[in-house]
Amino acid sequence: MNEGKKTGAFWAAAAVMLAVGLFVAWPTSTQTESPYSPGKPLFEKFKDPLTASNLKIVTFDEEQGQLGTFEVRRDAESGQWTIPSRKGYPADAVEQMRDAANALVGLNILDVQTENQGDHAALGVVEPKLEDLQVGDTGVGRLVTFKDESQQTLASLIIGNPVKNEEGKIYVRKPGQDPVYVVKMDDSVLSTKFQDWIEDDLLQMSSIDIKEAVVKDYSASISGRSVALERNYTAKFAMDGAEWAMKELLEYNSENPLAEPKLVEQPADKELNTTKLNEMKNALDDLKIVDVVRKPEGMSANLRADKDLISDNEAVQSLYTRGFFPVGSGAEGEFEVLSANGELNVTVDEGIEYVLRFGDVQGLSDDTAGEEDGDVGGVNRYLLVTARVNEDQFPAPDLQPVPQTIEELAAMLGVGEEDAEVEGEEPAAAEAEMKEETTDAPAEESAEEAAEAEDQPEAAEAEMKEAEAEATETETETDEASAEPAEEAEPAAEKVEASEEVEVTGEGEASGQGQGANPQDEDDATDEPSAESDAQTENATPAEAATEEAAADEEMALEPAGDNATEAPAVEAPAEEESDELTFNELTDEEKQERLEAEQEKILKANTRLLDERKDRLNAAKRRVADLNARFADWYYIIPEATYRQLRINRDELFVEPGANNAAPAGPPGGLPPGMQLPAGFGN
Repeated sequence: MNEGKKTGAFWAAAAVMLAVGLFVAWPTSTQTESPYSPGKPLFEKFKDPLTASNLKIVTFDEEQGQLGTFEVRRDAESGQWTIPSRKGYPADAVEQMRDAANALVGLNILDVQTENQGDHAALGVVEPKLEDLQVGDTGVGRLVTFKDESQQTLASLIIGNPVKNEEGKIYVRKPGQDPVYVVKMDDSVLSTKFQDWIEDDLLQMSSIDIKEAVVKDYSASISGRSVALERNYTAKFAMDGAEWAMKELLEYNSENPLAEPKLVEQPADKELNTTKLNEMKNALDDLKIVDVVRKPEGMSANLRADKDLISDNEAVQSLYTRGFFPVGSGAEGEFEVLSANGELNVTVDEGIEYVLRFGDVQGLSDDTAGEEDGDVGGVNRYLLVTARVNEDQFPAPDLQPVPQTIEELAAMLGVGEEDAEVEGEEPAAAEAEMKEETTDAPAEESAEEAAEAEDQPEAAEAEMKEAEAEATETETETDEASAEPAEEAEPAAEKVEASEEVEVTGEGEASGQGQGANPQDEDDATDEPSAESDAQTENATPAEAATEEAAADEEMALEPAGDNATEAPAVEAPAEEESDELTFNELTDEEKQERLEAEQEKILKANTRLLDERKDRLNAAKRRVADLNARFADWYYIIPEATYRQLRINRDELFVEPGANNAAPAGPPGGLPPGMQLPAGFGN
């Protein structure tokens, strides 16, 4: 092969190689270059938020140069959520975890902002790795990582700064990769605030269930090797309906706090500060905590310290530094924990008593949650909480005595008393009959005078007045006789009155009217004996009889009298039917014994039911207390100083001037929706 052919072959091979190289090196389109392109999800395999069982969020404190870690985890066996970064404090994380995981599920890329590593700090997506950071470094993002039960990573993302002028858009980056993406997400659910992940109702108490509250205002502190105690007062308040009432106020001798307290009455010119008490009640209903610290191992659920705890210097120091002091109580060598700033005991309807002990100030909180929710400057205070059964709320029921003999049964039934009453009723009835008989003659004379007054009204005016006076006296005597407690005297008195009226108004018209009474009238007379008695008494008055006769209403006035005269024996019918029943004294000894056994069984059942009801309520309270103490036992709680001030009442805050509680009426609960106003005159 000559040189020309060789050269041509080389050129041909070079052309082929150039074509192949150009084909291989030619850039592809953006859509196929990277799987993380606009419109693509960042985490294609993370589709079910319920598979997430662990969340870890790492942040960087630029001023301190330290990393902060917040973690929530679900136990594989129990299924309970805890916060490992807070020593395993229980978390209320079912819904919160679901919402947090959903923030990354289906998260799509809107744009690729940059692939240059040098832009990471400006976009706030520098990975928080302590070995790569120093105090003062800026642009560090939040590293959020979700894992499943097998601790396999489901999603991990560095969340940076928000995009300017683009609401809801944020710069994000995957750890270990340079590209920075623009996404739209709500990162507020990825909170590191402790209180966002726990039960927000610490006491699980409703203010409407509060029955009483006891404020123990004292202070305790270390003085040398002993605890110095200064007692101010103890006040007991109770809810009287919807209002507070003070049941007791005890004041202590400032020079001798162990001396017996003095009972103090409420000042006559003051009223109870219900505004302050309601503020305390509302704070209990909505008691928030900003952090927790685990208590020493030796502390039991009822906040009593055992000997092992007292001998553990580290545990005792843990208590002392937080304002809680174990002191001897009782002859059995027990130790009770006193608090630096007193106690508040609150009892609810269930018979459960909450005991809140207030410790020392914690100081500036270590996390941002405490700074935001604490008092000015993040000042917070330690709190110990326990629950116990208030035995005073479960008094022994009033049990009915069980008769053991027939005599005791007779005494319980009041048989002896009834016999004595019956013996006393007989002379009373006889006396009533004698009084009624003595009134017959004057009544007849009054009737004759009334008849004469009809013929000669002008001449007999004085006589009518005298007759009226005599009839009034007769009515008084009759009423006194009928008012006797004897039941057997009543039918006899009715008979006498009925016969008396027949004599007083015993004219032909009265008799005819009585005979012509219809059955409905007879029923009315039987059903309303009191009305008939009143009508009979009125008819016995001569002046009224004359007036009625003059007005031509004599027949209507006399009609009840006729009915009474006819139906008087029927009144005794029920008494005759009742007489068929045997009284207790008429029973045989065997029947009395059967009655005794029946009464014993009935009373025992009723007493057992009352005892069982109390036992059930008491057991329910004990179970509830056990559940509450299982939550409270292991923790010091940390509350904002503002909440502490709402729960404490100073001595000079107990009473106010009259009307001071109504000086500033509270508005509607929860405020009004935006754009709405109170109606004119509301609250005036």
